[in-house]
Amino acid sequence: MKKERKRPQGEIRDRERTKLKLLSAVGQIIRTEGYQGLGVNKIAQIAGVNKKLIYRYFDSVDNLVEKYVREKDYWVSFVDKINVADSFQQDFGQVALPNLLTQQLDFFFGADELQNIVLWEISKQSSLMREIANAREELGSDLFRLTDPLFSDTTVDLRGIVALQVAGIYYLVLHAKNNGSTFCEIDVNTLEGRERIKQAVTKISSWAFDEAKKCKNRK
Repeated sequence: MKKERKRPQGEIRDRERTKLKLLSAVGQIIRTEGYQGLGVNKIAQIAGVNKKLIYRYFDSVDNLVEKYVREKDYWVSFVDKINVADSFQQDFGQVALPNLLTQQLDFFFGADELQNIVLWEISKQSSLMREIANAREELGSDLFRLTDPLFSDTTVDLRGIVALQVAGIYYLVLHAKNNGSTFCEIDVNTLEGRERIKQAVTKISSWAFDEAKKCKNRK
C-alpha cells in the first residue's frame, strides 16, 4: 500500500500564506474598484503570485471570491461564530436581537469592502451573491424559530420588523457613505447620528417584545 506523502511544514505554511495573499487581493480590489475588477489576472497581480495558484488552492475564481465574502459578511461569518442561540433561548432574543442589529450598524459602517459587496448584491444578478443571501436567510430562520414561541399568535410580525431594521441599516450606511447628505436630518457619518439610529433600533425592538408579551397575557 502506497504511503501518502507527508507535506513539510514549510510547504503548508507557504500554501496558507499564498491563500491569504489571494484573499487579501480580493478585498483590496473590492474596496478600490468594486466587484467589476475581480478578474483572475488582476487578483494574481495584486497578490504577487502565479494565477495558476488560484485554481490549485480554490479551484476557481468564484470559489476564491465566495470564501472572501463569506468571511467578511456580518451575518454569515461574525454572527455564526458567536453563541447567539443560547442568548435567544434565555429570553427569546429580547436582549440579543437589538445588540446584533446595533453591532451590524457599527460593523457595516466600518467595512468598505462589505459595503461594495452589498452594492454588488443589489445591483447585479449573481449566483454567488444569491448563495450568500441564502446563507443569511438560513441563519435568520434559525434565530426566528427561537423567537416564534413568544411571537406566534400575536399581532407583532417580528420578521417584518427585523426586515425593515436590517435593510434600513444597510441603506442608511450606503447613503451616508456614497451620498454624504443627511437622512431625515440625521447624519449617519457622525457618531451622534449613528447613536440615534441605534437608539431607535433598540426602542423598536423593545416595543416589539413588550407588545408580544401583552398579546400573550390578554389570551
